[in-house]
Amino acid sequence: MNVLTCAACGSRLTEPLRLLPEVPPRPEYDGLKNPDGSRHAPPTLPRGAYAVDPEPCGAPYVPHPDPEWCGSAHPGDVCIGDPDGPGCLMSAGPRDTWVVHPEDTRGRLSANPAVEEVGCCGRPGREGPNEVCAECGTAVATRYSECYGPYETHFLPDAVRVEAAV
Repeated sequence: MNVLTCAACGSRLTEPLRLLPEVPPRPEYDGLKNPDGSRHAPPTLPRGAYAVDPEPCGAPYVPHPDPEWCGSAHPGDVCIGDPDGPGCLMSAGPRDTWVVHPEDTRGRLSANPAVEEVGCCGRPGREGPNEVCAECGTAVATRYSECYGPYETHFLPDAVRVEAAV
């Protein structure tokens, strides 16, 4: 079992986690309220697990080279139209992010005051890292919890360390 810690201050950012060989397929979401009343997709990862996502994730978003392309901005998300031209945007964000269940970070992260996001049911994660280390304030992760996208937290690879749980 491992934990993710803040590279800046060493604070623990997650519960103990076991490494999965890959990010599982993102579940479909029917848009109905969950048993707890929330409106987000089922979590991508089970509690107590983490995986490395090799795909680009999050901001910045750039125009796709093919103006006819209309795919997901990043895995599990929706298409984002390019406001400045034809076609859609794709993620040019970091690769190899550490993906965890959002509840495995409870009480260890805070909202990033530098990021102002608008979502109807949660955090869309389109403006860059929206969570900071609760101890030192360093931007460490992006939480995706909007109703139309995945329900997961992506830690920036350079902002965290993987350490053995003690």
